[in-house]
Amino acid sequence: MRDEHGRPKRDDELELDWKGRTAPEERAQETALAETRAGQGSPGDPRYMSLELRDALGPVMEGPGLRVHQMREWAEILVGWETRNRYEASDLEGRFLLYIGETGEGWGQALLRNLWPFRRVELEFMTKGGTRALSLEQPWTFFFTYVEVKAWDGRLMGTLQQRFGLLRRTFDICSPGGAVMATLEGPLWKPWTFHVKQRGEEVATIRKKWSGLGTEMFSDSDNFGVEFHPSLTDARLRQLVLAATLMVDLCYFEERSGHSGAVGGLLDFFD
Repeated sequence: MRDEHGRPKRDDELELDWKGRTAPEERAQETALAETRAGQGSPGDPRYMSLELRDALGPVMEGPGLRVHQMREWAEILVGWETRNRYEASDLEGRFLLYIGETGEGWGQALLRNLWPFRRVELEFMTKGGTRALSLEQPWTFFFTYVEVKAWDGRLMGTLQQRFGLLRRTFDICSPGGAVMATLEGPLWKPWTFHVKQRGEEVATIRKKWSGLGTEMFSDSDNFGVEFHPSLTDARLRQLVLAATLMVDLCYFEERSGHSGAVGGLLDFFD
């Protein structure tokens, strides 16, 4: 490799070139290694993730909290034309972590999104380098909302299942086998706050943030804060809490929430 004057670069200069980045050869080796790790361990286990995934999900699995910002296009703000849901997740210092986007492109999907409420929604959580970290699938259900969350290798990591509750919106956060890992509860008198509890103890909190008068009045662009308590050390449950944040937005703060259960939405009124 030569410098800008056409002279060969020294070995130490080549090392400086890659400072803060990963060389193509190393990226290829890391990708191959990650592929061999797919399917090993429990879904979402950080020990089997690539370095890129561990870096992007590190604040999710170990940090004190996150921010999730929903992005809106002018067509949606001005005329109400519903576009694909898009979000950015960052740590508390504003460092970018993940891009979260709804799948389904083209006019056919756009028409379904705006005219047909009984549709399935899928979100993909992508790193800055374009690697899938998580995915969320929410089919349309007649009664209660049901969501599947898949790990980076496509295996089911857990489910979010709405259930009936008095004076609160309640979900079970379950393992792939159906065991309840935690509950998500949103009191009726605090419509912007949801508490994650294990054995009755609060371990995380999801809050919708005020986005400003203009944004709140003329669009359904939402901002969320996620607070992880020190007692929550389960990396997989923390990833499920991030997925639950997006589910909360889809169910309760989207202008067109018909993709959640129709009867479940009515029951929320009595929750």
